[in-house]
Amino acid sequence: MFDLTSPTIYIPTIFITLVLIFISILYKDARKNTHENTKDLPYYGEIGLSMGYIGRNVLENGRFQYRKNVNPELEYDNTIYNSLRHAGTLYSMYMYEKYGLEMKYNEQRILSSKYFVDRYIKKLGDDKYMVVSIPEEEGIKYPIAKTGAAGVALCALSNLYQEEGYLEKLRGLGEFLLSMQSEEGNIYAFYDCERNKINTQAEAVFYPGEAAAGLLYLYEVDPQQKWLDAAKKTLFYLAKTRKSMELDIPFDHWSVLAIEILFKNKLVTQAEINTLRAYAEQMAIPMLSSQITNSNNSYYGAFKDNIRPCSLGTIMEGLASIYFCTDNEPLRQIIFKSISIGNMFLSRVQVKTGTQAGGLPNSANWVKAGVTPNASVIRIDNVQHVVLGWLRFQNILKITGNY
Repeated sequence: MFDLTSPTIYIPTIFITLVLIFISILYKDARKNTHENTKDLPYYGEIGLSMGYIGRNVLENGRFQYRKNVNPELEYDNTIYNSLRHAGTLYSMYMYEKYGLEMKYNEQRILSSKYFVDRYIKKLGDDKYMVVSIPEEEGIKYPIAKTGAAGVALCALSNLYQEEGYLEKLRGLGEFLLSMQSEEGNIYAFYDCERNKINTQAEAVFYPGEAAAGLLYLYEVDPQQKWLDAAKKTLFYLAKTRKSMELDIPFDHWSVLAIEILFKNKLVTQAEINTLRAYAEQMAIPMLSSQITNSNNSYYGAFKDNIRPCSLGTIMEGLASIYFCTDNEPLRQIIFKSISIGNMFLSRVQVKTGTQAGGLPNSANWVKAGVTPNASVIRIDNVQHVVLGWLRFQNILKITGNY
């Protein structure tokens, strides 16, 4: 076990960019495993350890082992499950290939994607597909289709559009999200599969941002204007309605990811940039002010009242997107420092050894005696969000050379 007050932190001293030039027949074989890697960047070892955890927990049929415990003697059945979090884990596996430049879990990602498509994506009407939440898995009374799940599924699966039958389903998920959008731009939380109608009363803070991000991933492989228009409409709705919240604005990492995609691909006018940038920066200020920055504090890098690795991973993801959305250099520097110490904290609470190596428990306090049993439970989404936080930080380092 380790001591949070005296962590050992790996700081690389040399960064070497390896450019592998593949030629003729060697090209395909080389791509099966790697096509450059990030081994000289911070958190390469931690990312590999956590991806190993995810890889070991892909079952033969493609389903993930959703829960485990730091103590391997404590076992759980796999009845409790969540289709949205399955999609999120698939997304992290894709990002590992895109940012981590490693292909070693590609076959498992394809297998797990097929399981997700076959089990959770169901047709609705003539041209729509939805991601269904199954009652016995999620503890709900009747099946529903979450718009957030459809959005995250598009983020995770759009890169597989050439797989047989996938493009039709991807477009169908897009049509479903368009049908769930209000005139103002909001995305309703879910579709009631029992009553066959939209629930216009339920709210879910992150679903609109997830939907917007998913539509933009779909737009990249199927550039129909309606996907782009719907995504932008939702983001402007969020920017407008949340502006009055001031410092109480929710930290929505999915919506800033969508904004980052718009900016990167130059899909917005200058006036639109100004509006969306202000929204992203509004989110950053209260979050940054709540971080524990006293290096003598054992929770250095975490946030006040928040030492949950899953949540901290999403914060790292969101701050990384805001880093690329802002043109305020002092704010960028603060964000860089915040992500740096936040990821150090996450490294310290990762399980390093044993059969659960690479896991991220529900609470950083899992190492302490007397905490609740739930603290040492490892959910698959804990791991994937932290991996994404590390990968996004590595991407900043690669682009800026600031390492």
